[in-house]
Amino acid sequence: MKRFVFLFFFIVTASSWAQHDFHNTEKKVVSSTHLTKLVDYFKKGHLSGQIRNFTMVTVNQGALSNYHANAIGASIHFETLPLKGFSIGLNGLFVYRLFSNDLLEADEISGTTSNYELQLFDVEHKGNYNDLDRLEELYLKYEYKNLTLFGGKMEIETPLVNMHDGRMKPKVFSGLKGDLKLKHTDFTTAWFNKASPRSTTHWYKIEEAIGLYNNGTLPDGSAAHYHEHLSSKGLGILGIENNKVKNTTVSIWNYYLDNISNTGMIKADIDLDSSFYGGFIYLNQTPINKGGANESIHTYYNSEEQTNAFSARLGYHFNWADIQVNATHITASGKFIFPREFGVDPFYTFISRSQIEGLGNSSALGITGIKRIKSFEINCHWNRMLTTSNLRLNKYNLPSYDQFNLDLTYHFHKHLEGLDLRFLYVYRRAIDRDLSLDQIHNTVNFNQLNLIANFNF
Repeated sequence: MKRFVFLFFFIVTASSWAQHDFHNTEKKVVSSTHLTKLVDYFKKGHLSGQIRNFTMVTVNQGALSNYHANAIGASIHFETLPLKGFSIGLNGLFVYRLFSNDLLEADEISGTTSNYELQLFDVEHKGNYNDLDRLEELYLKYEYKNLTLFGGKMEIETPLVNMHDGRMKPKVFSGLKGDLKLKHTDFTTAWFNKASPRSTTHWYKIEEAIGLYNNGTLPDGSAAHYHEHLSSKGLGILGIENNKVKNTTVSIWNYYLDNISNTGMIKADIDLDSSFYGGFIYLNQTPINKGGANESIHTYYNSEEQTNAFSARLGYHFNWADIQVNATHITASGKFIFPREFGVDPFYTFISRSQIEGLGNSSALGITGIKRIKSFEINCHWNRMLTTSNLRLNKYNLPSYDQFNLDLTYHFHKHLEGLDLRFLYVYRRAIDRDLSLDQIHNTVNFNQLNLIANFNF
């Protein structure tokens, strides 16, 4: 696998140099009507990619262990010109550790190791920092007018299942996908039988990918063990997005996780006038059969629960910035759970390092400020997460907390066109001051610094 990826990098890069197009960061449109040789559809295909460097530092409270790491990697995507509507896409990626402290050394107080920094590498084979290549995409695409069909390994972006490209590797999927774009309505449908989650190197059946990150707890406080014990044939997605009504976009999505759960959501975003805008989300989850397995210790979704979640946003365009007020509430009828290996929660209160997945009878409240100054993007977030002590509705035994994020991105131009530099500062503080140190480590009362450099070509 590793040899294949590097061979692929060499072939497509050499092809790009031969065409003298490597310096051009924009996709060139080449007419295929005059091409007579099959090899020309490859030689004149489109090459793009990214080089990324990620530095992360987590500083925990007091005597608790701190961690730091730096990872570097690159991905290259190549797609042929379409022949009779058909094209082939290929994407390879590799990651290496430049430096870090011992991420596997257990903290003397909590007994746990690094959490966030290990996600830069391989969470399944912890301690593997070098052999981190992966075939991201290998697909056959067919395009005809407003219809696009994909088959194979691919990236996908939907509200709930998405790339979640917040470390060195995104979340990618294998199966079939179709997109149909009409005048006012877009349709998406997909069926995936395999996935390669973020921070992993291999491809897994859908049922095997669930629980790679964290299995959480059972209602009695003991550890859950559903990873590799679930039965599911795959993940089905259906999405409809309509913008026919003036200033309003309504989307309906359904996610069918075979033998485990069905998740449906409706989302409406509206521009109320030139200054006010808002949105609303309703999400419902129901179990299928016994939620993935017959034994309660191995099941993913409790068959006695049903999830109802509500999220809303109200924003205002000031002359000096955009200000948003966001809120999410999940009722006590059941917790919202969806594999973090497949994406992040779709609610307006989601921010980096904080999501409400795994909680029921809980609420999140957030205020966001957004400012753009020429090449700078400035985002300030404050979130309050109010959780329950009932472990039936708190999968990860997460305490209530306040979190502040400062997210700065600078886009370079001219000679450094394609280079983006992002700085993310995260501070999370527990609301409950009586927590023990083992409950705090890597969970609350920490500061985190992230510096990410992306060069896109």
